[in-house]
Amino acid sequence: MPTPSPSSSSVRSFRIDKAFSEILHNEADRMGISVNAMMNSILKQYTEFTRFQSKLDMIVINREIFTSVLNCVEENQAFDLGLEMGTELPNDTILFWKKHVSTESVIEYIEKILCIYGKIGTYDEITEANKKIIVIRHRLGFKGSKFLLGYIKSLFKNMLEMDCEIQITDHSIKVQLEITTE
Repeated sequence: MPTPSPSSSSVRSFRIDKAFSEILHNEADRMGISVNAMMNSILKQYTEFTRFQSKLDMIVINREIFTSVLNCVEENQAFDLGLEMGTELPNDTILFWKKHVSTESVIEYIEKILCIYGKIGTYDEITEANKKIIVIRHRLGFKGSKFLLGYIKSLFKNMLEMDCEIQITDHSIKVQLEITTE
């Protein structure tokens, strides 16, 4: 799905309940943005993620619940669970969401589905020479890092037949990919 450029916009007019309007206005004021900017953000999340959420069989759970489940397993089991989950699940999701698997769609999956909308952690990336470095900062603890290590390692290996260098800490995971220019 193409991302609209800042200059491409269209005017829409619609009615909403007064109570919703007041909530939107108050929330926009609290955030220091316009209601228009907030509505664009809400609509972007809907078009990129929410409309697919039920079709992808996704649920929202509290971070503490997920962390507690991870704490019930050994570190190697968290890693193995990540390896297993990263085998087919992302492939099915990316195919349904993007209709094709590529390095770009896999990276977008990590950024948007896992981090921005799935709220696993905060995503950041940089491209240097022939490398792309992705860092995910999270609050899942060391076993969460082990899980993500297995998940992302499996994701790249099974979907792109690509090995990547991955480093973890208690609260972050760093993925380094070799990229080729075409």
